[in-house]
Amino acid sequence: MSTPVEPTDVAHLCAAHYRPLHAHVRRKLPQRSDADDVVQETWLRVIKVAASGLLGNGRAYLYRVAHNLIADHYRQRRREEVLDDTLLHAFADPAPLPEQRLLDAEQLRHLDAIIAALPPRSRQVFLLARVEQMALAEIGRQLGISRQTAHGHLLRALVALQQVPGA
Repeated sequence: MSTPVEPTDVAHLCAAHYRPLHAHVRRKLPQRSDADDVVQETWLRVIKVAASGLLGNGRAYLYRVAHNLIADHYRQRRREEVLDDTLLHAFADPAPLPEQRLLDAEQLRHLDAIIAALPPRSRQVFLLARVEQMALAEIGRQLGISRQTAHGHLLRALVALQQVPGA
């Protein structure tokens, strides 16, 4: 059973450990105001426990409380960062900016023009492969051409489309 701690013992504990405790906490929390808050809360908790008569090893308890408060501080900061990120994403407008929509529309017109200018069979193979998601063998069977010929037409279309910036 712990023996009750007298107020003079807490004053002695404070006199002996205030500076070393503050230096310890300051190393763990670079922001001085955060370190000051943790040290103050540590002493408040130590005084509260001492008043209840349950304080055994004052120095050990002092540093354990400080350690726990430092961990709480970092957990709280992490929760705030996650909350900030969540709020940013919640309020972010997923729609592209008008400038981006204009560039996208221009790029689509350019793509349409290139696809329209392809030879008819290459255009047909390209649309079946990329829009209808058909395999080359299936395209060949449908169009009555070999798989290799379908591949050649698709390759011709893809080379032509490489002319589009950003595509």
